[in-house]
Amino acid sequence: MSSQRLEQHYQKLLTLFPQREALTTLQTLADALFCSKRHMRTLIIQMQSAGWLAWHARPGRGHLAKLELRYSQQQLMLAKAERLLDLNDMRGVLTLLGDEKHHLASLLRGRLGHSVQDERQSLRVPYYRPLQNLYPGTALRRTEIHLIRQIFSGLTRIDEHSGQVEQDIAHRWRRLDALHWRFYLRPGVLFHDGTSLTSHDVVASLTRSTQSPLFSHLKSVLAQGELSVMIELSHPDELLPQLLADAAALILPADHHQRPDFASHPVGSGPYQVAENNEWHLRLTAFDRYFGFRSLLDEIDIITCLEPVPSDRPSALLSSGMSDIEYVAALGAHFTASAEEPVLERGGYFLLCDSRSPLWHNPAHRRWIRAQLAPQAIRQQMPETVRALWLPAESLLSDWSHQIAKGGMRTPDLQRLRLAYHHQHWEFPVLIRACQQILAASGVDVEAIEMPYEAWAAGAGDADLWLGTVNFTLPEAWNVGAWLTGMPLLKTSISGGDEHLFSHWQQQWRAGVLPARQLTEIIIREGWLQPLFHHWMRLQGPEQAQGMHFNNLGWFDFTSTWIEPE
Repeated sequence: MSSQRLEQHYQKLLTLFPQREALTTLQTLADALFCSKRHMRTLIIQMQSAGWLAWHARPGRGHLAKLELRYSQQQLMLAKAERLLDLNDMRGVLTLLGDEKHHLASLLRGRLGHSVQDERQSLRVPYYRPLQNLYPGTALRRTEIHLIRQIFSGLTRIDEHSGQVEQDIAHRWRRLDALHWRFYLRPGVLFHDGTSLTSHDVVASLTRSTQSPLFSHLKSVLAQGELSVMIELSHPDELLPQLLADAAALILPADHHQRPDFASHPVGSGPYQVAENNEWHLRLTAFDRYFGFRSLLDEIDIITCLEPVPSDRPSALLSSGMSDIEYVAALGAHFTASAEEPVLERGGYFLLCDSRSPLWHNPAHRRWIRAQLAPQAIRQQMPETVRALWLPAESLLSDWSHQIAKGGMRTPDLQRLRLAYHHQHWEFPVLIRACQQILAASGVDVEAIEMPYEAWAAGAGDADLWLGTVNFTLPEAWNVGAWLTGMPLLKTSISGGDEHLFSHWQQQWRAGVLPARQLTEIIIREGWLQPLFHHWMRLQGPEQAQGMHFNNLGWFDFTSTWIEPE
C-alpha cells in the first residue's frame, strides 16, 4: 500500500479517537475503515512498523485490545516533511506545511552538518537570512559576493592564498598600448544551461559594468571573433586584469536580462550551479561540465535559520561559524570540531558623514562627531562579552593607522541627527542604541533610518550619517582603492562633494600614482569616513571536513572542501 493511502487510514483513526487511546476490537476498526478484518490487521502491522501506533491485543474472543495512536496530525505531517527533505523536495515540503511553514526552520536545523551517500558528498551550513540576490553588478553584501564567485566565472580571477591574478575564462591577455588590451577566451566553456560562452557574452557583461564608477574608463568592449575581445580605455589602467577579477565583471549570458528570476536563479559558468533558492535555503550543486577542476563537494545547502532575536540581546558576532550571528554556530550539533584560531577581519564597521548634510560642512563639526562616537566610547556601551570581539579601528585595514586631522571641535547646532543603516544586519541595532545613548547626553536625538541594502549602497536617502560594514578580499590594498573609488554610497561624500576631486583621485589611483593607503589617509584625515571596529572571526565546521579555510569574506572555498570518510 502506498504511504499516502496508509496515512489517510491513520488520519481516519485520529478522527475516530481524538484522545489517541482507546479499548476496541479489530472488527470495530475494520468496520470504521470499510475493510476486511484481515486487511485491518495488515494495516495495523504497517502502522506499527512506521511507529505511528501501538496495538496491545488480549488473547480470547471478545476481549478488547488497547490502541495507542502515538503520532498526532502534526507529528505525522512533520514526519512526512522529513521524508520529503531526504529527497531534496523542498517544494513538496512547503506545499505540505501550508500555513505552518514556521516548522520548517526546526526541521532544517536538525539537518545541519555533512552527509555522504553513495559517494555523494553534501554539506549543510546555517545562515541567518535568505540569499535572494545573486546578480553580479548589483549591490551585493559580502556573502553574496562569495557565492557569485562560486556560480560565475570572470575573464580573470584572484588566487585566495597569494592574491595574484590568474587565468579564468581568458587564458591569455595582451596590453597592446596604454589604452588597448586584448583578451583571449578558452574554447568550450559552457554556461550551466549547456549553452556556449562566447565573446558576445563577455562584451554584453563588461559593457553593462561600465555603469559602475569603477569601470567608467572602459570606453568600448568589442568582439574579435568568437574567442577574443578588445577593450579600449579612456584612461590608462595598468592593473586592468586585476579589475576584471572584480565581482562586478563576472560574465553573464548576453540575454540575462530576459531570463525570469535571474537574481535568485542565475545561470553562470562557475564550479557550482543554483539548484534551488527560496526563503528557506539555497542549494548549490557541482557543475560537472565546468571547464576547470570539478568541485570536491557535490552539494552545498545553505539553510536559513530564522530566529527572532530579543531587542535587548547583543546579537553579535562574526565569531560565529559561517555568518554574522552568534546563535548560528551553536545550532548545528554536527558542527563539533573546534574552531579555527580567531583572525582579525580585513575591514570592519564605519561611519560616513554625508557631505550633502549641512551639519558637516565645517571640519570642526566632523571632529566633534568623531570624538562623540569614537570607537572606544561606543565599545564601553557594549556588554563585556561583545567588547572582547570588537577591536577599535584606526583605519580600514587593521595594520593601517590613520587619524582625523587635529584641530578645534565645535558642536553643530542640532537637536536631531539622522543615522541610516541597511536592514537584515542584527548587530546594527546594538550599535545604534549605543550611539543614541552617547549623543543623548549631549541633547541630540538620533533617528535611525532602516533601508534596503540596495538603497543604502547607493546613498539613496536623506541622512546625516551612514553606518556600514565592509570586508576586503585579496589583494586587500587594491580592493580598498576599488571600494573607495567605486562604491556609489561613498562617491557623494568622501571628497566633500567635490566631483572633480573624486574623479582626480580615481584616475590617480588607476594610474598607480595614488596608492589606496595614501587615499585612505587623505579621506580619514578630513573626517568624512570614520572607521569604528574590526571583528575577531573564526570558522567552525564538521570534524570530517577537509580543506576548509577562512577567507576574507568570512566563508570558505566550496570547490576545495571535501568530507573525509569515517
